[in-house]
Amino acid sequence: MLYQVLILLLFSQLAQATSLVNRYQYLSTGLLPAGVWTFGVSHGQSVGSGGSFSGLGQKVSNQEFFSKDITYSNLLDEIKNPLEQDLARAAFEVYEKDHNENAGTVINDVSVSQKSNAYFIGRGLSKKSNLFIIFPVVTIQTEFSSEFRHGDSLLNLAQKLRDEGQFIEAHEIIAKSQDALRKRLDENGYRSRYPRELTTLANIHVNHRYAAISEPTFQLSADSTLILPAGKRFDEDDFLYYKIREEQVSFRQNLTAMVNLPANFSLLPSLYYQKRFAFEEGRRIPNNSASPLSEDIDPDTRIKYGDSFGGSLQVNFTPLDSYVFYLGQSYEQRLKDSYSGSRFSKERYNYLAQDTDQTLGVGYLGIALNTIEYFLSNKFPAPLDLNLQYSFTNFGKNTFNNQAVAMNLMVFYK
Repeated sequence: MLYQVLILLLFSQLAQATSLVNRYQYLSTGLLPAGVWTFGVSHGQSVGSGGSFSGLGQKVSNQEFFSKDITYSNLLDEIKNPLEQDLARAAFEVYEKDHNENAGTVINDVSVSQKSNAYFIGRGLSKKSNLFIIFPVVTIQTEFSSEFRHGDSLLNLAQKLRDEGQFIEAHEIIAKSQDALRKRLDENGYRSRYPRELTTLANIHVNHRYAAISEPTFQLSADSTLILPAGKRFDEDDFLYYKIREEQVSFRQNLTAMVNLPANFSLLPSLYYQKRFAFEEGRRIPNNSASPLSEDIDPDTRIKYGDSFGGSLQVNFTPLDSYVFYLGQSYEQRLKDSYSGSRFSKERYNYLAQDTDQTLGVGYLGIALNTIEYFLSNKFPAPLDLNLQYSFTNFGKNTFNNQAVAMNLMVFYK
């Protein structure tokens, strides 16, 4: 009976694409003239990963971030049959294994890279008002490996079993754990063959910009964005669950100002708040805080993803009307998720919300080129707006630490 207990290894949190990620950003208060259309595409992709930021804000490797020490208490928590759990508890006591003693470490190594193409169409509705519709298409590439490294305590237990002549039990303790993740996924009915590459539409953004103040030295614009879920929807049977869509309608409000300074400089501060609404959907409910793998599904789990808010500060240098050099810093915070339901204990639902609060700081710099003046003077064949940007994560919490490049191209038509 003992060997059947010890091979029930636990695994740390599943790899979830974080909701706050390094992405293309450029602050502007500009509007399209009334009656003018614009079409464009924005391409971005990660170009380097520096690991992750832990819940304490420390830089760690992805392996450290996703790995977890396992105690004998964790092993007991995994046993659903009360009789088997009692037998295992008694066995641990016979072999003097304290419940808080380390039995080993689950080593999970996760690598997630992404690239996106956002296609958009916009129109100047009036002198003070613009409307844009944006269709982002995201590609996510994932590498995931997992192994259990036996602790000295567990190895010593196996050796004691051998010394007592229980060679089969000792062998099972060591050998069965080698492919434990695959076994646990199959036992609980997961789709373990997750896609190593996935391309999907990810939310549709309907954006309205209003010019609240338009003075020569100061401008203020208000952006109201309705975000509609679209694309691939993951369900409770997926092993790796990616948060690449809102899954429920959400609303985002931005305020961006531009203050013109001497010597062709300008300062652009911006603030935003994004409200996410609760919804109900099927979720697997963890058995304990150490392992998210579970066979228990609540089809009516009430989910409220955390609201997010943040700000940015950007400095522009415009030596010519057609060129803008800029650099900026953004800060974002995402509040903790909330889960509830009536099928299981409140504590088990709370496990789903662990480490879902996030902080993200991104520095960025770039150059923007606008050929409209050249086009009007017959010096360029098309009215374009081209933006090239490099960005990097410089601090965070519960999020990936990466670098990204982006290109944004807009074409105008009347």
